Amino acid sequence: MKKNSFIKILLFVLTMALLFVFAIQQRAKIWTFKPLDGVFEPTPQPELTFETYRTAKFQSQVEPYLKENMGFREPLIRFYNQFLYDFFKTSNNKDIIVGKDNWLYFIQHVNEYYGTEVYRWYDSNEEARQTYDRKARLMWKLHCVLKEYNVDFLAFMAPQKGFVYPEHLPKRKIDTTTLSAREYYSAKFDAYGFPYIEMTKWFIDLKNADTLPYTLFPQTGAHWDFSAALATDSLLRFMGDLKGIRLPRLEYGPFNESTLQKTLDGDYDIEILANLMRPIQHQDDRLFDAQVTAVCDSATTKPTVLFVGTSFLMRMYYFVPFDAVFSNSEYWYYNSTSYYDYKDMNYASMGRVADYDLLEKLLETDYIVWFAEGDQWCKASFGFVESALVKMCIDDKREAEVRQHLIDSLAKDEATLEKYKDVKDLTPKLWTKASNLIRSNPEKYFPELAGDSIPTSRNSRIPEVLAIRDIKKDSAWMFNMRCQTVIRNTSLENILKMEAQNVLNGRPLLRDEPEASSRANYVESLVRDMVELIRTVPDMMEQIRIKAETNGMTFEEQLHADAAWIINNKIEQGEIVF
Repeated sequence: MKKNSFIKILLFVLTMALLFVFAIQQRAKIWTFKPLDGVFEPTPQPELTFETYRTAKFQSQVEPYLKENMGFREPLIRFYNQFLYDFFKTSNNKDIIVGKDNWLYFIQHVNEYYGTEVYRWYDSNEEARQTYDRKARLMWKLHCVLKEYNVDFLAFMAPQKGFVYPEHLPKRKIDTTTLSAREYYSAKFDAYGFPYIEMTKWFIDLKNADTLPYTLFPQTGAHWDFSAALATDSLLRFMGDLKGIRLPRLEYGPFNESTLQKTLDGDYDIEILANLMRPIQHQDDRLFDAQVTAVCDSATTKPTVLFVGTSFLMRMYYFVPFDAVFSNSEYWYYNSTSYYDYKDMNYASMGRVADYDLLEKLLETDYIVWFAEGDQWCKASFGFVESALVKMCIDDKREAEVRQHLIDSLAKDEATLEKYKDVKDLTPKLWTKASNLIRSNPEKYFPELAGDSIPTSRNSRIPEVLAIRDIKKDSAWMFNMRCQTVIRNTSLENILKMEAQNVLNGRPLLRDEPEASSRANYVESLVRDMVELIRTVPDMMEQIRIKAETNGMTFEEQLHADAAWIINNKIEQGEIVF
């Protein structure tokens, strides 16, 4: 046998052996590898039928599915990423830019410094200018409208990594003809007198002073590190000045090298997303943090606050005990996911912003902080300001009528029908598209919101919402209302609306009904006893845990609701007599 033939056979055998090993790994997952980091949308397994084969749908789906599920996928991708990083100083992730000295940036950090980020969102400077003008005007209007109800709406501009540490950026030419969203909004806010706090300039001064033992931004991370705790103190002082009150002040303990995993994950978040085989060499491997304590006294006020914005807020509540600073806080991540029930330096519960009564949320808080870093201001305000202004100034019925008119128009639009031709039920798609149109430019659809003046129209539900807000602030009143839910066999929401209407119309209050208080106290005591009895039954406890998750309630809320239902049922059956 010739040598070349032997080599060909050997290569063929080795290839087949490798393919066999890859196939076994794909099916059996014999070896377990560290999962790749990032957000992935799983590719569904393609179904082979005559129709999918005839239309080539199967062929188009099978390739991405095999790529995603091939054996040894994770180590092969990490190996390729490491190769690109070591030899070309680049990343396979299009959102990651490798700078000088092993510093990593997200693409928007680099683009914003060099003046090109605006082109990712707008076709021209003029389009960006018109958008920024409209958004700043809407923010000012919302501020003025909310201020009438003692709610302070303000903006917080978190610092930008590219501007604080430009010396590590890759070399590019700066485009001096474009608009900086951060600088443009700052100028507009100054002109309006809109309250905001801008952190980039302050962080540049802090860095130049060189008085801190840590960098203000981590080498391979996107977000600020313990410097977020310093910024929180500035925010609290600013918020206090707006209302003329004193919020808790923050005291910082001595700096220590951090061992918290959340600190490590946060400081290396871009590096983690790069999915390399080995860690990047850092200029200083030490990560610092310190104990942060909120100091209160008799003159201190702990307000309620709603944060709406980007992930930069996460680093603030990682280091600062929000529960010691605020009586209640909630965080709407990109105005989509709600985080609440803050405890142990984190938010314990999640919900959907779309499921809330926005008007109630706006009016039951002391402060609303719209929160984003400089480059994200290109996309302000993720629909929050627009939706909030409509909700404050336009009746729900009128808003629904305008939306329905848009839905009817879209249902006749050929381009829309072509886009959704494969969708069986168009209603949800049209509802969402119509809502997005309103949210993109509410001044276009509601003339009373247009122009430079502050809108004078108001949602007719506001008096009821304010009455409910006052009831919720009275703990004794709220206790009675909760008891009324058991007595009247209805929800707390319904009871609060009934009581609010009693307040507004001068009718007798539920809490003042003859013997209502004593009866309510008696019923509530029965509910408390039932709660303790349920705690002794493991099967019921497990069922309640499942129901709590399904209903989006805390365990204790679901436990109380079930106990109240049992007591109410006993009352209806005549087993309990007053």
